[in-house]
Amino acid sequence: MSSRPFRVLFVCLGNICRSPAAEVVCCAHLDREGEQRVQVDSCGTAAYHIGQRPDARMLAALQRAGFVYGGHRARQFRREDFARFDLIIPQDEENRADLLALASTAEQKARIVPMSRWFAAGETRREVPDPYYGDASDFDDVVSLLDAAMPGLLRDINARLQRGEA
Repeated sequence: MSSRPFRVLFVCLGNICRSPAAEVVCCAHLDREGEQRVQVDSCGTAAYHIGQRPDARMLAALQRAGFVYGGHRARQFRREDFARFDLIIPQDEENRADLLALASTAEQKARIVPMSRWFAAGETRREVPDPYYGDASDFDDVVSLLDAAMPGLLRDINARLQRGEA
């Protein structure tokens, strides 16, 4: 078993809606389980919002769902992230395609796994929808979708930790 933490990176377009929400929700689930072997971060594929806080509408949706924002500031994905993270989780197919285009090895490509892999049973969507141009209910929907997906993701991470993949 590795002594270093297992590192997870959530990725969306601008790092102000979906990926920071996934980071916050994942951290809350990890805290509830007392899991301290996992580190979580988020970023965007684009440089639109570097240094900004998450969208106020997403922060409100997280708060309504009982989650606490940890102070993350938007940043853009860097090629070095392939070496820094064990699991890189794009929120939609466009994000996934952008990451695959940056990956230069099969190992890097294997680290990229879409968020939809852990969607709850019965979920018909194949990506986390971008709520940016929607209303409050769209942001609430994203938080709910991510919250429902986290138990599956954490089971997968735990299995990886058991195999010593960190």
